[in-house]
Amino acid sequence: MQAFHIYYGNTQGTLMRILTAVSRRGIDMPYVHALAVGGRHRADLLLEVNGKQSGQLCRDWHAIVDVSEIRTGVPSPEMIEHGEELAARPSSAPDARSAMAGTA
Repeated sequence: MQAFHIYYGNTQGTLMRILTAVSRRGIDMPYVHALAVGGRHRADLLLEVNGKQSGQLCRDWHAIVDVSEIRTGVPSPEMIEHGEELAARPSSAPDARSAMAGTA
């Protein structure tokens, strides 16, 4: 697991563009937390990615006009704890494959 801390200006659609870069690659996000930090905002993401995916995500995020800084690192214990809690919960929504197959 790798932690990403993305600093951005809170303009319309910026957070959605950040999250869309992850979701369109089909990467699970077991932990997402967005908060105001001083005069800007930060999104903390916990992702299971390989080196290629990490590079692609960082490139996409840097291309977003309002993203000012991206930091990567080791996840905090809190991130791991919340990520494990989320992964342990049974999903009430059908998964994408069964929904597309019409078996949901």
